[in-house]
Amino acid sequence: MTVRSVEMRRVQLSDDRIVVIRPIEADDVDGLVALYEGLDADDRYRRFFSMYFPQRPFFEHMVVAAQRGGACLAAEVVDPSGARRIVAEADFELLPNGDGELAVTVDASWRGWLGPYLLDALVESAAASGVPNLEAEVLVSNRPMFALVRGRGHVVVPQDDWTTLRVVIGTTGRVPSWPGQRAGPRVLIEGGWSERRRRGASWTGGLQVLACPGPIARRRRCPALDGEQCPLAASADVIVISNPPDGEEWKVLRAAHPRLHPDVPVCVALGGGTGQVELAETELGVDPDADVIAVVERVAEAHSRRFVGDGNGEDRHSHSDGPA
Repeated sequence: MTVRSVEMRRVQLSDDRIVVIRPIEADDVDGLVALYEGLDADDRYRRFFSMYFPQRPFFEHMVVAAQRGGACLAAEVVDPSGARRIVAEADFELLPNGDGELAVTVDASWRGWLGPYLLDALVESAAASGVPNLEAEVLVSNRPMFALVRGRGHVVVPQDDWTTLRVVIGTTGRVPSWPGQRAGPRVLIEGGWSERRRRGASWTGGLQVLACPGPIARRRRCPALDGEQCPLAASADVIVISNPPDGEEWKVLRAAHPRLHPDVPVCVALGGGTGQVELAETELGVDPDADVIAVVERVAEAHSRRFVGDGNGEDRHSHSDGPA
């Protein structure tokens, strides 16, 4: 008799069936093949950015993800008769920067609550393994996946490809941490950055940029609104609040950053396409009337030199990259 992995979670359904969340096993290959065979053309395109259908070696590689430092979890439905069927899987593979590359696949008839429930279990598994963030390349048309990441709080890595977004979620706290080692001055963008600037990477140069939707467009409350440090803001070299509306939460956020993250300059990019910027620290020698991109680059580089020394790229923030 096959001995199943230790169950991580169990849900009793009203029709006496049970949904079990557990680590994937070597003899689950056939169940994974059946799951993927049930995907329609749109599902496969969202998963693989093409009409590709993986062959058996793909699934044989998936079931041993733990041997490579990753993880793969199955959501299995167990009937009263004991019959079992895999209806979803979530997995991550380790990236060179220490994060995990995330993928989630759910049978169409089980979408809704099961995807977020399975992702929660995978996030717990990643956190227990010391993986700080999970990242995913997501088609901009993939609304189900965006619903998943919005539920956990996410940031976006700007890039040139307009058809996809690279999203990052944290495994602990309300927000993720900066991925990997410091790779240049860090710019945290909050709010309605224009499409050209938020998603186009051509202007970033040697900057390390993350874009956060801000305090409103998220289901997990921004920690700064509750008087708590944000790990992204605390380890940034400049915070850009872009085109903020007049809402009370944005006013609280603008006031909170200088108090919670006093060492980090804050730029407020004004709306209306003016390119103007309000700058909290003018002693850094930048022209407040300059284009916002030029201001951000200048402030970030100046601030980074104050905290990174000896030419080794070590991050010297005393409160760097911890959980919120």
